[in-house]
Amino acid sequence: MMRSLFSGVSGLANQQLKMDVIGNNIANVSTIGFKASAINFEEQFSQVLRSAQQTATGGTQNAILVGLGVGPGSIDRNFSQGILQATGKQLDLGIDGDGFFVASEDQQQLFTRAGNFHFDGNGRLVTSSGAFVQGWMADLNGKIADTATPGNITFDATVLSPAAATKNVSIAGNLDATATPVRQEWTSTKTFTLAADGSTAVGTTALNDLSQTTTPLVDGDTIIVNGTNPDGSAVSATFTYGAANDGTTVDDLLSSINNSFTNVTATLSAGKIVLTDDNYGSSKTSLTLAEGTSNTGVISLPSFLNTAVGDSPQTTASVEVFDSLGTKHTLNITFTKTSNAREWTWQVAMGGNETISEGSSGSLTFANDGSLETINYDQGQSSLTFDPGNGAANISLNLDFENATGFSGITQFAGSSSINMPFQDGQSIGQLNSYSIDETGKIFGSFTNGRTRMIAQLAMATINNKEGLLHVGNNLYKLSASSGLPAIGKSGSDVASSIVSGTLEASNVDLAQEFAEMIIAQRAFQANARVITVSDQFLSEVTQLKR
Repeated sequence: MMRSLFSGVSGLANQQLKMDVIGNNIANVSTIGFKASAINFEEQFSQVLRSAQQTATGGTQNAILVGLGVGPGSIDRNFSQGILQATGKQLDLGIDGDGFFVASEDQQQLFTRAGNFHFDGNGRLVTSSGAFVQGWMADLNGKIADTATPGNITFDATVLSPAAATKNVSIAGNLDATATPVRQEWTSTKTFTLAADGSTAVGTTALNDLSQTTTPLVDGDTIIVNGTNPDGSAVSATFTYGAANDGTTVDDLLSSINNSFTNVTATLSAGKIVLTDDNYGSSKTSLTLAEGTSNTGVISLPSFLNTAVGDSPQTTASVEVFDSLGTKHTLNITFTKTSNAREWTWQVAMGGNETISEGSSGSLTFANDGSLETINYDQGQSSLTFDPGNGAANISLNLDFENATGFSGITQFAGSSSINMPFQDGQSIGQLNSYSIDETGKIFGSFTNGRTRMIAQLAMATINNKEGLLHVGNNLYKLSASSGLPAIGKSGSDVASSIVSGTLEASNVDLAQEFAEMIIAQRAFQANARVITVSDQFLSEVTQLKR
């Protein structure tokens, strides 16, 4: 009788324990990262009424055992994936897949699936209960050392994007293949001819033989030469007639004009004086000839027309570069077409107090298919070097027209010239402006200087026996003797999981399953109570036997 009573009592006690587990599951149906538990029962030890034995005939008889009730075998957590619910909060992190976030509290390593994190007053990333979230801090170049160990993730005043001097400037675009340089040209409006027959004069023709000379010039008569050089500087000279003076022929007059100008050449073409710049490009050249006021002779001198406007096709681009202190400097580069159909020169100028020491000019030569063929620096230099003029270190820049010949940098095709500088690798100092977290747990910072770099990466852990973890409250677990040591690594590479920012993992409690288990527990409890009631009735009958 007593055995059935004790078995019934154990049944009641353990069904109540099952209800405790069910109640805890239902209570945490909305707890983020919660994992439901399930209880497994096992039979308690049995009383042996007869041992197994061999009969007289050589057969065997099984033992006769009576069980003495039920006990809890285990309470196991179900670590299956919970759904990820969007929250819109950037520091809410859900784990899709295996693994745990790693935390630290009072020098104790903890683990959690609940990713509702925030930064505390000291800039440390913490769980909702204040445990420090673990990971790796990157250096100022956004790199994490292979030998680094996990520690607290901290955002403070040291999280910045440091200034860096520019080392490379990329240059791209197109230079017009149809561009043609032009020299400035002035041509006389009259043709010099011979008085004798009206034929066109040549250089050796005497000035007094010209039909334009109506009264012969005498020694000492003058022709006034006025004008401007290509750079705009004034020209003022006098041609004095006479064999003992500046001469008596047209060539002598041209020679006097040539001696008066700089970078300009005067010639006679088909009887007309032509004044041509020696160099291509825009020009301020001009020329006038006039008789001296006290001349005896009379010569009709021509005026001049600008028959060719000087032009040197150019295009300019600029970019801001940075010195070692993070100060901006404006770099301007000008491309100028040469008389060579496939060649352009380039010239660099700075917009402030900088002093360029070398590498400020050169030329580019293009192949017949429009691709860049050669890059030349004048004086054999290979980089642009200048002193920023503000105490920063000298800067040596690689002007990257193209690292290898081809069509990816500067080209020369027919069409308008358009050059840009799409990239330079320097930067000013930048303060942290915002951050984002990717699927591998990398935290990227966006800075006020326009740069983005990795600041930290969250650590993830896998546990051989997750069910062996001890729950310590606040959605945190710690290791136990049966859980095994954790393997800590990075999501996506070391741990088969991804982190989804702006989400939280919901509880994996299945209410329908819990209600079904509740019905089973209720009926089992009633049945065990009935066992006790019936056993009590048996005992009551026994106590009535003596009456």
